[in-house]
Amino acid sequence: MSYKFENKVAIVTGAGGGLGYEYAEYLAKHGARVVVNDLGGDPLGMDQNIDTSYAAQAVKRIKDAGGEAIANKSSVSEWKSAKQIVEQAMDTWGRVDILINNAGITSPAIFPEIEKEEMEQQHAVHVMGTLNTMRAAWPHMVKQQYGRIVNTASSSALGFVPQIAYPTMKAGVLGLTNNLALVGKEHGINVNAIMPAAFTRMSGMLPESVFRKKLEDEFGPDKLASVIAYLCHEACDVNGEFFSVGGGQFYRVVFAASETMKVDNTIESVAKQMGTVMNDSSPWSVIHDAFDDLGNLGFSEDEYKMFRDMNSTKNSHVGGVDIDAVKIGAVSDAWKLTIKSPVGDQFSNLVLDSRGKDLVGNVLNEEHGPQKVLEGKIESGDTMKWSCKISKPVPMTLSYSLQMDDEKKLGGTVKGKLMGKVVMDSAVTGILLNGAEADAAKKESAEAPEPKKGLFGKIFG
Repeated sequence: MSYKFENKVAIVTGAGGGLGYEYAEYLAKHGARVVVNDLGGDPLGMDQNIDTSYAAQAVKRIKDAGGEAIANKSSVSEWKSAKQIVEQAMDTWGRVDILINNAGITSPAIFPEIEKEEMEQQHAVHVMGTLNTMRAAWPHMVKQQYGRIVNTASSSALGFVPQIAYPTMKAGVLGLTNNLALVGKEHGINVNAIMPAAFTRMSGMLPESVFRKKLEDEFGPDKLASVIAYLCHEACDVNGEFFSVGGGQFYRVVFAASETMKVDNTIESVAKQMGTVMNDSSPWSVIHDAFDDLGNLGFSEDEYKMFRDMNSTKNSHVGGVDIDAVKIGAVSDAWKLTIKSPVGDQFSNLVLDSRGKDLVGNVLNEEHGPQKVLEGKIESGDTMKWSCKISKPVPMTLSYSLQMDDEKKLGGTVKGKLMGKVVMDSAVTGILLNGAEADAAKKESAEAPEPKKGLFGKIFG
C-alpha cells in the first residue's frame, strides 16, 4: 500500500525544528499541506528568548524540497491564539485532517522547590496547549467525520526524575488523550499519544554523558516521523493508544491490571493478597478505559451503561442539528424533544403557541416538571428562541434555539448557563405529537402552575 496524504491538511505545533519539523517535513513530502506552527520560544519557555522566524525558516525548507506549507507563530497556551492556528488552516485550505500536538517546554525546577508559577506555565503549554488546539480543530473534524490527532506525552510520566512539573503535565496529556479517544470514536476521529525518545533542543541541554552521546548518535528526531505519520494516516484505525517511539523503534504502552483479589474488612486479608497482586509474573489484562476497571470490580455493562452513554453524547462540538428550515408564521403544536445531554438522551414534551412573533408554552419534563417558556420569540422568520429555568440538579437557565422543516420536525441547540457561564451546549431534535399524546401534553401545559419566585425574584420581583 502507498501511504500518501494528498488533499489532507495537517497542523504540527512546535514544528520550527527538532521533532515537530521532522513530522511536518515527512507529511509534506508525502503530499500533505502543512501548517508549521512555532512560537519561537526557547526550551525553557523564556519569553525574552522568542525568535519568531523559526516557523518561516522551517516552511522555506519544506517548500524548497517541493512540499506545501504555511507558517504560523501563535502560542498554543492561550485559547484565542490556538484557535487562530486552526482558522489559518481553514482560511487557506478549507479543512483540518491531522493535528500533531508537539509544542512543549522543559522545566529545570526540582521537587520540593517547585514554584506555583512553574507548574502553571507547564500546565498552560502542555495540557491546555494540547486541549486548546483540539478544541479548535474538533468541530471541523466532526463535520467531516474524520480526523487524526497525535498528542505528545513522555515516558517521564511513568516515573523518571525529581523535575516534577514536566512529568506531571505529560501524565495529564495521557488522560486527555484517553478520554477524547472515546469521544471521537463515533466521529471517525482517532486520538493517540506518543512518548518520544530523541535528541532535540530540550535534550541538547543535557550535560555531556554516555546517555547524551547515545541519544545524539542513535536517536535522531528523523527516526520517529514514520511512526507518527502512520498514526495520522486514514488507513490507521488505532485509537486511544500510547506508543514509546525512538531510534527507529516503537512499542505499545498500556495500563494493565492484575487479578482482582477478594478481601474482607480487615487489614490482615489485604496483607494476605498483596503478594499475589504485586507479583509481576501473575496474569495481567489490558485496561482500555474506566469501563474495564468497573468490570474488574464487578459492575455489569447494564450497571455502568449510563456512563458509557456519556461518551456518545452529541454536545457542543456537533453544533446542534441542521435541518432544512422553513419560515415559521405561526405555531400551536406539541412536540417530543430529545436532548443529547452529558448523561445520555433526555426527553421532554414541548408545547408552544404563537402570539404574533411571541411564543408561550411549556417544556414538560417528568424530573423537572413544567418549565415555562420565557422571552419566547420567532426570530429571523425561521428560528424559535426561548429560555426556561430549572432548579435540579442545580439552578440553571436553559436557552433553546430551534428551527423547523416542512414536516414540522425541529432541530437546534439548548445551552445551559450556571451563574452566567455556559456549562452545557447540546443538540436538540423534536418530532410532532399527534392525537391523544398531543392532547395530553397541551392539557398538562394549560394546567401548569406559574413558577415560584426564588429569593432574588421575591426581593427584586
